[in-house]
Amino acid sequence: MRKNIQLFCLIICSLPISGFTQNAPQSILGMVVSMDTTATMPVYAMNFNNISSCNLKLTYDPSIVEITSVTIGPGMGGIISTNLATPGIVILGWFTSGGIDLPDSSVIFSLHATKISNGLSSFQWIDDGYSCLYSDGSFTILNDSPTEDFYFNGSLVFQSPDAPVTTIPSISALAGTNLSIPVTVSNFQMIGSLSLSLQYNPLVLSYLSYDNNADFPGLEVDASEPGIILISGMVPVGDTAVTLEDNAELFALNFSYLGGYSELNWIDDGLSCHYSGSLPVYPLLNDTPQESFYSNGAVSENALPAGAGPVTGPVSVCAGETAVSYSIPEIEFATGYVWSVPDGSVIISGQNTNYIMVEFGSVPVSGDISVYGTNQFGSGNASSLYVTSNLPPQSAGPISGQQEVCRGQNPVSYSVQTISGTDSYNWSLPYGTTIVSGMNTNSIEVVFGPASISGLIMVSGSNICGNGPISEPLPVTLFSPPQLLEQPASPPVVYAGQGNAIFNLSAAGDGLTYHWQELNDEWTDLNENSLYTGVFTNSLRIVNPPVSLNGKHYRCIVNGVCLPEAISDGNAMLTVLLPVGINENYPVLNLQVFPNPFNQYFDLKLFFNRQADITIKITDISGRLISSTSATSDNIAHQTIRVNTIDLIPGFYLIKAIVKTENSIMIHTGKLVCYH
Repeated sequence: MRKNIQLFCLIICSLPISGFTQNAPQSILGMVVSMDTTATMPVYAMNFNNISSCNLKLTYDPSIVEITSVTIGPGMGGIISTNLATPGIVILGWFTSGGIDLPDSSVIFSLHATKISNGLSSFQWIDDGYSCLYSDGSFTILNDSPTEDFYFNGSLVFQSPDAPVTTIPSISALAGTNLSIPVTVSNFQMIGSLSLSLQYNPLVLSYLSYDNNADFPGLEVDASEPGIILISGMVPVGDTAVTLEDNAELFALNFSYLGGYSELNWIDDGLSCHYSGSLPVYPLLNDTPQESFYSNGAVSENALPAGAGPVTGPVSVCAGETAVSYSIPEIEFATGYVWSVPDGSVIISGQNTNYIMVEFGSVPVSGDISVYGTNQFGSGNASSLYVTSNLPPQSAGPISGQQEVCRGQNPVSYSVQTISGTDSYNWSLPYGTTIVSGMNTNSIEVVFGPASISGLIMVSGSNICGNGPISEPLPVTLFSPPQLLEQPASPPVVYAGQGNAIFNLSAAGDGLTYHWQELNDEWTDLNENSLYTGVFTNSLRIVNPPVSLNGKHYRCIVNGVCLPEAISDGNAMLTVLLPVGINENYPVLNLQVFPNPFNQYFDLKLFFNRQADITIKITDISGRLISSTSATSDNIAHQTIRVNTIDLIPGFYLIKAIVKTENSIMIHTGKLVCYH
């Protein structure tokens, strides 16, 4: 009835100390009981005279408590350092200039704790010779041997503020019989003492004795006043408070049942029913409201068997299965049991008991397995369990779904008609195939991975009785989309009107087709003719190309049974030179682009001393024409053409400069980089 109470207990012992010039103080850990989530563990001292420093080390149970900080006690002053890094260990050091004196029982340190769980944690000093020591005002280490005379252990209990729940049951019995009525408890944690008062009708029940089933220390029962039973118990100081599992039997009260009806009521007038927490403090625990902590019972007369409890056993079995067990809890006051099973099933053992073995026939059946109790006065209420016997699943029908599939395409659906008697569907798929939805159902979605292979899809049904026949296999053939294995390379230089330029492409996939393109202002499909051969193969041949094709780029579009199409990168370029002996009659083109990379413009510088028409084309890397600029050069050795690019977005571009003179054509190509 009191909450959030934190109490401290100090036990100080007077022990003999060896005769040294000066001994260390006695360090005493407190004994604390807390019903809060935090607590303070004091460290007391005796004989604290002319002390200037100390080192101390102690251990505790980190599953119960966590020490979060350590503070210096009143009158200590000085400097403290702590090490709390290791759970369950406290290491501290204290120092002051000059020795100080404190009265006996002074608190020299306070350990501040947070609850981890309910329970008791011992606090024990660890003295290995240097982990615990004191020095006087001259910093002389003081005698603290033997350890047990100078360092006294303590404990901290985190206690639930609520009392246990105490229950006495309602039972039925035959007049003239002896009854043992159990009293059970829950939330019975760290209990140091108890006091209970029970009221009954002495004309119905005659008290005989009690059984201390939990061995609670000092348990006594006083039944000297008819109709009132007083129960008490207390754990002696020095022993450990008692903790029991939920629904544990604390004690049992034995009566002679005279017949009739009697209530069993707990009486709580404030202290007549109460529990106390852990020793040595024994804090009073909350038990309000009473109905939440004390559950009443009764004794009544009933000659008939009690109703049968639930039947336990499998609800789905296989036809022809034998030795299937079914049972119920023992029926109170029953001297016999009457079982019934579905037609076609037989009880092979256990009739007239609460446990039977059943054999099911080879023909599937459904029905109730039921039972009731009997005695000389009649029968009790029955309990039933509906059961079904099954055959293995029937044969699977044909599988529906796509038979020609591209690897890596979106999930592909396959299904089979519902198989009678099936609880689960077992699918068999080709290697590399994964079910992404519908696992264990009659409709699945699968993905054919890059490494998947052609094969068969099959399915069968299963239930507790086994697997049904497998479906007719559905063959699935897999195809791969086009994949470029090797990009076309630029062929060797050819002379205008002489020789062949060949562009080769290597690709993999099913049902491949090819179509080559040439980059002009944009990518243009080629047609098979005397200039271009192999346009629809993986090898394009350009026969005796004219000089006008110099600098042209070529790419190939590859299609197949499966998407997507594959397109080569378009970097392959044809270089056509004028024949030897003609070049010397033509001007030399020397061209520079600056700056590159560029921002809003670039300059095209020509070193060329002929009159010519100049066309400057800029395309993106896919071949799409972005801009075209035309100019005419004079008979000047150096000429600069500025190209404005303010509208270009940042990226990579291709430039083609076409210079046409009266008797020649020259082409310059290159790459540009634009930034903003």
